[in-house]
Amino acid sequence: MVALILIPTAVAVVLGGLRVAGADQDARDYAKVERMANLGGSVTNLAHELGAERDLSVGYIAAGRPAADKATISQQYAKVDRIAAQVRKNVDKVVSADGDLEVRALVTRLDGLAALRQLTSARVPADTVTTKYSEMLGEVIGYLDGIATATNDAGLTTDTRALAALSRAAEQASLQRAILLTGLGTGRLNTDGLRSLLDARAQMDGDLATFRTAAHLSQRQLYDDTVIGPDVDRAAEYRERALTESLRGSKLRLIRGGGDSAAWRKAMTSTVDKMYIVQRTMVDDIIATAGKRKSDAQQSVMEQGAVVAGVIVLVLIFTLGVARSLVRPLRRLKDGALEIAGTRLPGLVDRLRDPEAAAQGIEVEPINVSSTDEIGQVARAFDEVHREAVRLAADEAVLRGNINAMFVNLSRRSQTLIERQLQLIEELEQSERDEEQLANLFRLDHLATRMRRNNENLLVLGGQDQARRWNQPVPFIDVVRASLSEVEQYERVEVRVHGDMTVAGPVVNDLVHLLAELVENATVFSDGRTRVTVSGQRLSGGGAMLQITDNGVGMTPEELEQANWRLANPPVIDFSAARRMGLFVVGRLAIRHGIRVELRSAQGGGLTAFVMLPDHVVSPVDNASVGTRGGSAAQLEGAPAPALAAPTATLVEDRPGAGYDDPNASRPGGGDPRFGDNGTRFDGRPGNLRRGDTGPMPAFDDQYDQPDAAGYGADDRADTRMDGYGDGPAARPAAPRADQDDPGRSTST
Repeated sequence: MVALILIPTAVAVVLGGLRVAGADQDARDYAKVERMANLGGSVTNLAHELGAERDLSVGYIAAGRPAADKATISQQYAKVDRIAAQVRKNVDKVVSADGDLEVRALVTRLDGLAALRQLTSARVPADTVTTKYSEMLGEVIGYLDGIATATNDAGLTTDTRALAALSRAAEQASLQRAILLTGLGTGRLNTDGLRSLLDARAQMDGDLATFRTAAHLSQRQLYDDTVIGPDVDRAAEYRERALTESLRGSKLRLIRGGGDSAAWRKAMTSTVDKMYIVQRTMVDDIIATAGKRKSDAQQSVMEQGAVVAGVIVLVLIFTLGVARSLVRPLRRLKDGALEIAGTRLPGLVDRLRDPEAAAQGIEVEPINVSSTDEIGQVARAFDEVHREAVRLAADEAVLRGNINAMFVNLSRRSQTLIERQLQLIEELEQSERDEEQLANLFRLDHLATRMRRNNENLLVLGGQDQARRWNQPVPFIDVVRASLSEVEQYERVEVRVHGDMTVAGPVVNDLVHLLAELVENATVFSDGRTRVTVSGQRLSGGGAMLQITDNGVGMTPEELEQANWRLANPPVIDFSAARRMGLFVVGRLAIRHGIRVELRSAQGGGLTAFVMLPDHVVSPVDNASVGTRGGSAAQLEGAPAPALAAPTATLVEDRPGAGYDDPNASRPGGGDPRFGDNGTRFDGRPGNLRRGDTGPMPAFDDQYDQPDAAGYGADDRADTRMDGYGDGPAARPAAPRADQDDPGRSTST
């Protein structure tokens, strides 16, 4: 609304201001031209009288400097000084008003007038005096050209150019007078004098042609009517006669009976004076025209300023009237919309997270705008949008609750059956003495454990916590071993973990699940002939850091960035999350306990998963509650602590002063990571470390088909890595044995 008022007002002010500013600039330009024209009039007077001074001085020198002519020259000096003083005054006006420092050159040149006059009294030839005066006159008259550039008015520009051309022509006429007076004084023109006279005549003819081109008809007519008469004709006749006799080499004689100098001076002075009359008339016209244009521009500034001010006032009154009728309902609409977006709608969405509240329905309060105009229609449309958003949120909440309930129900049902299956398998294992059959039972046990982890993933999707949790701290090394017991290719894992840490009991099951997902991902997506390293240590600032490094195919920087974002911000469950189940589950479990998981490219190829465990998750070993067995494996209070052993894995406990040997190396069948070195099984029952609410899942997918001949489902080989590598059966081939090559995987780093 502010823009509705400001934009037209600003446009009116800008346009009106530009118009007023333009008129004001025109007024200032015409005032400047008027001042410069006044200065030009003074310069024209100065050029005329200075030319007369030059001619008198040259005649005085040519006549032998008679004392009788000294008084006439002095009178001319005084007249020139008065005009020079007026020129200085006008220069000061131009400089103070316009800041035009170039006109200062006129004053500087006039300061040299005294030195120039001394040449007349000294023994200096007349030709030299003529040249020096002509140089000064040329610079003085050159100022008139600057008047033409001071204005954009075409008429004034043309008039000033015509005036400058006529002034130069008058100066050339005056110069001819001085040159011929010098020749008449000596009786003949020398070569330089003859050349100067010819040049002056040619220059005068050229300047007059320029004048006639630049001047308009009335100015040309004025010149033709003024510069005419017997003296003008005699001056032209005397000049031509002098040129003719000089070219013959004869003595100069203009009239019979003598008096040539006086006759030439009289005729040529009359011609120059008449040209000066035309100059003064043109100067007066220019000054009058500039003054009239200045007055008109000033009047235009006042008129346009008044019109613009009136228009702006009318625009403001009209705009304010319209704005008042729009601002109030718009303000209510804005306040209502912001309240809905910031308070009411989020509150309703929070309430709708409860499926029972969503099923009952929630009434939407309309925005307080009752008008029927366009603003009222917008308010009603926004109310409809609000109702639709609430309805969709309610439907989504009900659907999400139903889906979560389905996930939890399916998981609970399957878990019951799997627990019974695992119990039966355990009983068979304990009574079996045949090594081959025992190995098959171990494989069957492992498949059942993987199925249980799928069910626990459904619990995570459904937002449910583990039903059973540990209430006592568990050694960190045993948690890592328990995670390896849920990994299919556990024999490829090399563990280097400090043994002087324990994990808080409520976190144990979820941490085992999280680590199993990461380790399984590392083994599946790396060459079967390579090792996967799990290393961990305490941090000086508190907590611990675990690193899981493989030498697999790795990920691009873009894929790493996307995967890490998903780990830090697990999205709402949807199809994409279901396709990358491991990424989703790891992120949910990490956020649940304040754990930070980050994937980075390994230095030698593949990936490294960094797991940062905070203080409340891990803590130093407390011997009062957690004991050690054999200097390596910790045990829970009141129960034997199991130790994890794998026949082909390298397990290194990095607790100072303690080592770990594989006690199952001689066990029949090569041992299994589900059993401790005392034969105790990690089955989740009291005194054991088997997770009761989580289970292994070798890769990040929750879909399984019927098992093949090797005992693995088709989707076991079609799982996708948490970064999204592959999307189908070809994405994850079955893991090869250590003595076989994997045709579907690249070992390049």
